[in-house]
Amino acid sequence: MVPWLVIASDAPGLGRGVRGQTLTWFLRTYFGRRRVRRRAVREHLARPLAAETAFVGFPSSLTPERLAEIDARRIVAFDYLDSHDLAWTEPQQQALRGRVRLYLKPWFEPAWRHPVAMGLLPVRRYLRFTAALLASRCLPRSASPASRQYDVAFLGRPNATQFFRDGSIASIDQRLAWILEIKRQAPDLKFGGGLVEGDPLQRRRLEERYGPLDDVWSGDKANYASYHRLLQQSRVLLAPGGNVPWTYRHYECLYSGAVVVSLDYRRRDMLIPLPRDAMVHVPDDAAVLPAVRQALEWSAQRPEIARQAFDHLQQYLWWGAYARSRPRVLARFLDQLDAAGP
Repeated sequence: MVPWLVIASDAPGLGRGVRGQTLTWFLRTYFGRRRVRRRAVREHLARPLAAETAFVGFPSSLTPERLAEIDARRIVAFDYLDSHDLAWTEPQQQALRGRVRLYLKPWFEPAWRHPVAMGLLPVRRYLRFTAALLASRCLPRSASPASRQYDVAFLGRPNATQFFRDGSIASIDQRLAWILEIKRQAPDLKFGGGLVEGDPLQRRRLEERYGPLDDVWSGDKANYASYHRLLQQSRVLLAPGGNVPWTYRHYECLYSGAVVVSLDYRRRDMLIPLPRDAMVHVPDDAAVLPAVRQALEWSAQRPEIARQAFDHLQQYLWWGAYARSRPRVLARFLDQLDAAGP
């Protein structure tokens, strides 16, 4: 019997993280390779393993009958999909009824009303991010926000964010909306970055809806070094949603030493908790400019806020990476498993 077993999702076209690699890497960081096994569905069907805890990734081709045969003292369902819905089918859910008491996703949404307790997954850590932080040691420079080149900045693709409200999904072009509001209502602010070119059909869709958008585009996609430098050159950084309200951008921005203007995370959550009091939160569908003005005041009047955010994250991460020397994030992960019961 292995202590930890990850049965990967096998839906076609999914990335490594969705297939369970991110969860496997996280567990192996703290427990080692020998105590954590990852199996593809075909491997599990050919030679099932018994486990203390089995994490079952969805979407999955495992039939309800095969799911019911999993030999584990505790079964936890998970999916990494950028979707508010759960990725198992109704027959799969019924097959696991009474055995699965916890379903993990990358973030928690307080408006969810799923028929199972919800928990939080570790999100993928990027080695290039840790390398950039260690190379730049950006925090000492963050103590002098006046020396930064931009008042506010954002660099990223123009994706629509799906918000869950009133039992249904609303899709909002939040990144574009925030940039448009700042650029067109606050010309006094020096803005860095913009939207990077991606799918030309997406740009056409946006311009058909919003009109000419030449002033919001930054050009071709920047490399990571350029992106990282931009983060360090701005007093305020925007952290709108990704495809859904969770995004790794929060951690990149908070480590930069800027004041972060975020979509509302006062009740939302991720496994690595954000320093909520060190961020300015924008309620869903609210204007972003008042939050930017407040963040600029904080940058000038509360220079200690960058150190507070940095110290908060360093309790859970080692320069943006999971590490055995930072067990607090593991403790938070395990606590939610224990709270859900055997």
